[in-house]
Amino acid sequence: MTELLGGSIKREGDMAVIRIPLSQVHSFRIALQPCPCKGSKSQATADIRQSIEKGLARLQAGPVRA
Repeated sequence: MTELLGGSIKREGDMAVIRIPLSQVHSFRIALQPCPCKGSKSQATADIRQSIEKGLARLQAGPVRA
């Protein structure tokens, strides 16, 4: 298990699990925003960053009510 600013990253079977305190979700979303510099970037890493940010946004929004 790896420590992550008050949370952790660990493996559960075939899954990597990232755990962070809910109080830090907004900070992680900000940190995961695309780099404003104009240097070349990997589209794959940009896609990963966007996917994590969207997942954190859904988590932060709370459960969907019908």
